[in-house]
Amino acid sequence: MARRRIVVQKDDVLIIGGVEIDAEILREIVNPTKRLLWAFVKKDGDVMPVAYSEAQCIWLSDDDLVRTEAPNDV
Repeated sequence: MARRRIVVQKDDVLIIGGVEIDAEILREIVNPTKRLLWAFVKKDGDVMPVAYSEAQCIWLSDDDLVRTEAPNDV
């Protein structure tokens, strides 16, 4: 079967594997201007997205992982 491209409109609900995702929530999840970590929690049979901001997570970039000085001798 050929792949399809689906345009999701503002008031649409996308159903993936039986999980319903509101288009507005999906839009926020893929918003590149916001730095959020998303968790998906099952509550009362529903899967709900929970956003965690930079105040709740430790954010590392590639530069944070580059060592600029030699480690101390032990």
